[in-house]
Amino acid sequence: MINTAGDRLARWLRVIGPIIIVYCIFGLLVEAGVPRIFPDNAFTAIVRDAANFGVFAIWFYLIWRISKTLQGLYGAESAQYLEVTPIWRILLDVTIAFVLAAFCFSVLYVYIARLQGPAAFSGDLTLGEALYFSIVTMTTTGYGDISPKSGLAKFLVSVQILFGFLYNVLFFSIFASFAGRKRPG
Repeated sequence: MINTAGDRLARWLRVIGPIIIVYCIFGLLVEAGVPRIFPDNAFTAIVRDAANFGVFAIWFYLIWRISKTLQGLYGAESAQYLEVTPIWRILLDVTIAFVLAAFCFSVLYVYIARLQGPAAFSGDLTLGEALYFSIVTMTTTGYGDISPKSGLAKFLVSVQILFGFLYNVLFFSIFASFAGRKRPG
């Protein structure tokens, strides 16, 4: 069997993707624990900053996974994809991508709140509050208890709303795809 560049990239991403995610979560936990649990020192600052930048790598992984799922479902070889890929795997990929996107947006919101201070959002934004705000925004629930104030924050919230809307359309189209196709068996 011939290994193409795409196959090598896929294998590499399957290994390095989860490592980056675990490292980012570790860094964000350190960030959430400073100064209440961990001291604010040079080491914790390096871990926090590196983890925040690692979140951007997760975006590339996320985009790649979404595009592979779409290509599998709607591409030229969709029948073969549905034969070899269990439904639970496709739904798990879609769900994980949604959760990762909410997580990545929350990190961006915390980063903006640190850069712009109280001018960015209507209140202080910890990681937990940012994750809550991200999920409320992505599901277009919008309770209004936290709102963007600065231009950059409003822009990113708008991008997340559009992403959430389009992602929900994608998610339901995947369900429709399963309903409309018979699996061999």
